[in-house]
Amino acid sequence: MPAPVRVTVLLFGLLALLFALATVHRLVSDSGSIGAAAFFAVMAVASVGVAAALVTRRRWAAYPAFALSALLAVASLGMFGAITVVGIGLLAWVLVALNGTAARVWLSGRRRLR
Repeated sequence: MPAPVRVTVLLFGLLALLFALATVHRLVSDSGSIGAAAFFAVMAVASVGVAAALVTRRRWAAYPAFALSALLAVASLGMFGAITVVGIGLLAWVLVALNGTAARVWLSGRRRLR
């Protein structure tokens, strides 16, 4: 697995962990809403799905990664601040990392990189 794909998998794994923790926090706290907990749970599952698709070398794996990172970037725009930088940074990383030659060749499954 090329390094950019490995880092992308780690990023989506970290996002899944953070969304799972946010889900538990929203469910346990007194002021937490069920809607927010459901949103965080769906995002955790989506992040795990993207990471799993990248690890299993699916040809279509880059497209959910693009879509999920774009969704997070757009969702962070309303917050203005550090979260916006993180959202846009994730989108930029995913676009650059998964459009690189090594990642495209590896995901296409045509041949193995040495």
